[in-house]
Amino acid sequence: MTLKTTSYRQASLLRASARARGFSLVELMVGMAIGLVLVAGLSLLFANTSQSGNELNKSIRQIENGRYAMDLLHDDLMLAGYYGEVPADSLATSSPNLCTTSGAVALGWDATIPSTPKVPPPIVGLSDDEASALTCLPNRLAGTRAFAVHRLDTDTIAPAAITTKTENVLYVQTSRCLADPATSPFIASSDPDELILKEKDCTTPSSARKYISRIYYIASCNECGVDTVPTLKMAELRGNQMVPVPLAEGIENMVLEYGFDTTDPLDADPATHASKGVPDTFLDKLSGVVGARDNDWANVVAARVHLLSRTTEPSRGYNDTGRFYVLGPSTTASGDTSGFKRRVYTSTVRIINVAGRRETPPPAPAASS
Repeated sequence: MTLKTTSYRQASLLRASARARGFSLVELMVGMAIGLVLVAGLSLLFANTSQSGNELNKSIRQIENGRYAMDLLHDDLMLAGYYGEVPADSLATSSPNLCTTSGAVALGWDATIPSTPKVPPPIVGLSDDEASALTCLPNRLAGTRAFAVHRLDTDTIAPAAITTKTENVLYVQTSRCLADPATSPFIASSDPDELILKEKDCTTPSSARKYISRIYYIASCNECGVDTVPTLKMAELRGNQMVPVPLAEGIENMVLEYGFDTTDPLDADPATHASKGVPDTFLDKLSGVVGARDNDWANVVAARVHLLSRTTEPSRGYNDTGRFYVLGPSTTASGDTSGFKRRVYTSTVRIINVAGRRETPPPAPAASS
């Protein structure tokens, strides 16, 4: 009995020793190789997922910037030529220096009598050369175009609420009182003491509207001196200076086609509801024909906006060579090998404050017998 017990114990110890001896060198190396393969696979999966996420974020930011830029331009173009109560459709348009920051007449508001009073044109397109000649567009990207928008603020202000003259903000005021002297259809001044026209009660000073002048252009940088990201910027008249304001990063080019209403109002046929307030032709600049209606910015009633946006960061391994981007009448051939991806955005805007005043009501239906 004792011998059997001892043999059993010895066998148990041998089995336990066999189980406790661990892996052999070959088994350990095989296990490590399998582990390294799994780790490499997981690392590659993580890297690919991370890269895909980064590319997705770049595309999302690019789309957001492009749409945001288009929405900004659309909204301001739609309001171009909003002059409140000023009878702008019966007045002539001026040709102001777009970088001018003071003086009502210099800014385009000429109420001189007996000559025809003038207001600034609602929109002015600028070629590359014309934009280059302006001194108020810092860091403008060479080879790109620009355009200016003029209008009045949609909010009114009482002259008494204009507390200072030092800001040099131009306000435009119209009369609602029949007793006011009929010397001018409006008063444009940065001095609140000169805003003397009255409301209907001929006692209360008439409210005024601030003049808004903006030039949209493409700059070669967002934070200039820090980056070189092309950016849509706006030079806005603020007091006595034109202040550049970054709007949307990655906007690399901008082309506008201007819709001219070339139908003379006297020639419009109400029986056919002929083109009054409707664009008859789209051009990317004035026609250059002296006296032609498509050679006058005052006749622009619509605009097609084309924007070329790019990602703000390059994508590794991406090559843009051989791609063509159509911006209305212009086609841009990209030879960029730096890895930036691009998209084109296009929108058509009706300039309602100009087009709406030119609309001809449809003919009345014939009376039934």
